[in-house]
Amino acid sequence: MHKYGGTLIIALLLAVRLMAQDSLYLEKFNRERIQTTKNAMIVLGGWSVANIATGLIAMGQTNGEAKYFHQMNAIWNVVNLGIATAGYLGNRKLNPGNYNMQGSIKEQNKIEKIYLVNGALDVAYILGGLYAREYGKNQTGKEQDRWKGYGTSIILQGGFLLLYDAVNLTIHHRHGKALYQKFDAMQVTFAPGRVAASLRF
Repeated sequence: MHKYGGTLIIALLLAVRLMAQDSLYLEKFNRERIQTTKNAMIVLGGWSVANIATGLIAMGQTNGEAKYFHQMNAIWNVVNLGIATAGYLGNRKLNPGNYNMQGSIKEQNKIEKIYLVNGALDVAYILGGLYAREYGKNQTGKEQDRWKGYGTSIILQGGFLLLYDAVNLTIHHRHGKALYQKFDAMQVTFAPGRVAASLRF
C-alpha cells in the first residue's frame, strides 16, 4: 500500500511539474503569437500611411488615369489603416497567460484561418481590378481614366495584401508547429497500481 502511495505521490509531483512547465511554455508561445500579430499590424499601418500620404499629394499633381490611381490608393488605405489600428490595439489588450492548451490551439487555428480567408479575398481583389481595367477600355474620357486608374490601384493593393497575408500565414504556421509537436510528444499513462507521465524527445 505504501509502495503504491509513494508511486502515486511521485507521479502527481511529476504531473504538477510538467503542468507548470507547460504553463510557462504556453505563455511564451502565446506572447510570441500576439507579438507577431502586432508586428504585422505595424507593417500594414506603415503601408497604409505611406499610400495615404503619397496618394493625397500625387492626386493633386497628376491628371487622367494616374490621378484616379493615386486617389484609390489613398481611399483603400484609409480602411487598411483602420484595420491595422484596431488589430494592434486589440492585441495589446490580450494576456498571453490566459490561454490553456485548448485555448492556445484554438487561437492558433483562428489566426491561420483569418490569413487563409484574407488570401482568398486578395485574389478576388486582383481579379476585380483586372475587370475594372478591362471595363474601362470600353469607356471614354473621364470614365475610362477612372475605371482604369481604380483598377490598377486595386491590383496593386490586392497584390500587396496577398504577399502580406502569405508571409504572415507562413510565419504563424511555422510557429504553430512547435505547439502541436510539444503536446503530441507528451504521454500520460494510467494503469492499475501504476501512473506514469513521460515526454518524448
